[in-house]
Amino acid sequence: MVKVQRKLTNARRGGIISTISGILALFIIAYVYLVWKVNDTTKSPPLQLHSKSFYNDPVGCFKTISDLQPYEKDPHATEIFDPNGRRHMVNPPPNGKITLVCCETTKGPLSILVHDKWAPLGAERFLTMVNDQYFSSRVAMMRCLKNFICQFGIAGKPELNKKYPSFQDDPNWLPEGPTHMENEFGTKRFAKGYLAYAGGGKNSRSNQLIVALDDNKRLGGGSPWEVPFGEIVGEESFKTLSTISTVYGEKGPNQGLLKKEGSSENIAKQFPKLDYMVACTIMDEEQQ
Repeated sequence: MVKVQRKLTNARRGGIISTISGILALFIIAYVYLVWKVNDTTKSPPLQLHSKSFYNDPVGCFKTISDLQPYEKDPHATEIFDPNGRRHMVNPPPNGKITLVCCETTKGPLSILVHDKWAPLGAERFLTMVNDQYFSSRVAMMRCLKNFICQFGIAGKPELNKKYPSFQDDPNWLPEGPTHMENEFGTKRFAKGYLAYAGGGKNSRSNQLIVALDDNKRLGGGSPWEVPFGEIVGEESFKTLSTISTVYGEKGPNQGLLKKEGSSENIAKQFPKLDYMVACTIMDEEQQ
């Protein structure tokens, strides 16, 4: 009888121990899962559009085209030293529609004047991206080289990249070849603040852009994707441009990583000084 009772007691103990072990195992599994979820930073965060206040009343940008100086609204080359500092090597294509865009970056606002006559297809693609609130996905300014260019455009949400396939090149209005890098007045071919597309061959433009951080004599000299479609305007915008981080240079996040993860927490941790374009909106339009 005593032996039977001992067996029953041992069985009960075994059952209790088994139950406790099962509960502990469930707790361990739940803990491991929670740790994994917390540290799974390779995924980009949910698309967060910029605050409505930006779109209703952007701060720091020109509000209307009438706020611009005449040489900003209707740029042209000149042999005399004008208020724009002989900015343009040649006369940009005149007339057409001009569109004033305000873009917000992590360093401040940028006023951009888009000229459809400069590069009709390039201008159309950029304005489509603006109207789609593409830049609200938090677009990394991923390759910014001091006194050269800043490259950006890969979407903060990877699935958005598919909406903007490659498109045809526009004719280049800048003078091409090594003999037109700089004129007798010291004006370089690709002016500081010009915007164009990054590319790697004929008809390779898509959703990646460049903005010149300084005057450059080599850009726009024959690469079909480097035709400017617009430019930065306004003193405040050029101040913002001068503060965009160039600390990573060629060693910023690579394109493959950005296309896979978007503007993820992982990239933010690896590149804490990276700047971003976080919103763009159209302010005004005018037919010249």
